[in-house]
Amino acid sequence: MHLPRRDVIATGLVAVAGLVYLLWAIDSALPGMSSTRVTGVAVLALGFAASASAVVPGFGQLLHGSRAYLVITSLIGLAALAAGLQMLITASGAGLTVVMAAMAVLWLIATIHHSLLARTGPPSRQASAQHPARHGPRPAGAR
Repeated sequence: MHLPRRDVIATGLVAVAGLVYLLWAIDSALPGMSSTRVTGVAVLALGFAASASAVVPGFGQLLHGSRAYLVITSLIGLAALAAGLQMLITASGAGLTVVMAAMAVLWLIATIHHSLLARTGPPSRQASAQHPARHGPRPAGAR
């Protein structure tokens, strides 16, 4: 399976977040990272960076793509937001776990989605926008 470059970057960022989380979970956190909040902020920052590298460049395509994909990932993102807020406000380990799990699930779904898009090509709406000569205005009098 060939991953687009943006997904390779996101994969690395999610892997680092997973390692930071795992070290925290087994009480072997890096120096200065033993606090739930500090670890959570690091995990959230890595998650935002992964999202910026993998999702933001194709945001227009995302909005015009599969509605089911958009709804599912949005619901998971909302759960991550709620858990992240809980983790930051109450230093909740459970909140941090939910954030990490949501990030891993979103990464997996996005990576599969992007690799399928790379294999099949852009959706028809984007294809017509990329090739206006083929789908341009009709000659005068043509119906």
